[in-house]
Amino acid sequence: MGSMDGSLYDDEDVRSMEEDEDRSVKEEPMMVPPKEYAYLNPPAHVCSDDVVRPPFVLMEDFAYFADRDNTTTATCKMSGGRGDFKVTLDTAPPPLVSYLCVHATAFHHTEFAIEPQIMATEPNSGLLLLRVVIGDHHSDVMITRKREYFVYDVRSGTPSLTHLPHSGNLGFNETSLAIVRKCNKRSDKQNHDVILRPHGHGASEEDDHNCDYVVAAQCHGFGYVKHSELCLYHSDTGTWSKEPVVAKSYPDHCTCKTITIGGDKGTVAWVDLSRNIVYCDVLDKRPRLRYRESEQLDYGDPRTVRDVALVDGRIRYVDLKPRVQPGLARNSECTYHGWEARIWSINTSSSSAKDWNADYQLDSSQIPESSLPKLNVSADVAARPTLSSLQIGLPNLSLQDDGIVYFLTKIDHRDKDHIAWVLAVDMRNKTIQKVAEQNCWFSQGLQCK
Repeated sequence: MGSMDGSLYDDEDVRSMEEDEDRSVKEEPMMVPPKEYAYLNPPAHVCSDDVVRPPFVLMEDFAYFADRDNTTTATCKMSGGRGDFKVTLDTAPPPLVSYLCVHATAFHHTEFAIEPQIMATEPNSGLLLLRVVIGDHHSDVMITRKREYFVYDVRSGTPSLTHLPHSGNLGFNETSLAIVRKCNKRSDKQNHDVILRPHGHGASEEDDHNCDYVVAAQCHGFGYVKHSELCLYHSDTGTWSKEPVVAKSYPDHCTCKTITIGGDKGTVAWVDLSRNIVYCDVLDKRPRLRYRESEQLDYGDPRTVRDVALVDGRIRYVDLKPRVQPGLARNSECTYHGWEARIWSINTSSSSAKDWNADYQLDSSQIPESSLPKLNVSADVAARPTLSSLQIGLPNLSLQDDGIVYFLTKIDHRDKDHIAWVLAVDMRNKTIQKVAEQNCWFSQGLQCK
């Protein structure tokens, strides 16, 4: 999902719909703000600082422009000392959507070419890479020198924000950006070598104080130039470098999503949701590429019907297949007749495509209609939506091993005037666990972090 901040909403605008007696929500549906105000007005579902934060959150890709403070707030200087830049995380338990708020003291929000965007995360250690583009036109996002990157560390004892130096002539593929924690045990009483905390091994927040990190990306994209190279930023030295990558060949691949696996070699997985996964040990002295095929996708945009995540040491895929019947007349509307979803997983150490395991399979017809709460709809909506009539997409896997997938649903996927909903679907028990309203303007891309 994404991130943002504002004042056009009431405190109960975005809420999780709990299982009450009549399985219905009686409040008025969320107000949809005009487009020009969308990124100035975040939802009001803010968790107080004394509330236990969820183990993971759903996040929007883009941040709100809003001056907000809580215990996650961190600041640093903009480039050239042009005022302060502040980032705050507002969290809420899924299926509610969490978001970032950003505030630049020396810049008006109109001086940004595009909303600040989350480019990479390392969920286990609370690291987040944020991109900001200064400019007066959306096309400025294509100009490398106008891009600025910040690393936000929300999990350490005191949240921190670091403005990365410009990478100079090192051009890199932004979709391949990854961030890897590199931990060093420094103690006068112990003489340990450098230790890297594997993803998911749960080192304490105290250990994070002894950790550096590396930002990694494909230089210019692999497969497009004769020699493949990694672009690396090292937090311990504050410098960028370029390292050659050992690759005998490179498959037909277009990175849709990047996963940090971690481990002693800082393994990163670049995922093409249509066909394969490319692995690279970005902290190795001689980084090598490895490939693994996945089930081919021969329909639709893979980002709207598939997701991939690292869950308990396994790479997990979800594949959504909506059942759509085209209209009989030219330009007539399609008719939706439910959907089918499957979850596959494979161990990160596996070397064979035959090791993919089918974990769950669910057809929407298997879910009792009564498990869907009565959804709030506007007065101009003729028929109340049902599980079979809702248009569904953008699956997001839970980062816990609970069989839950979060789907974004709308009455009409083209509609930007009515409310959307995030459904928490329990694939294991074939039911709708929870529902939360989501503003349709911010439903272009949602991610678990």
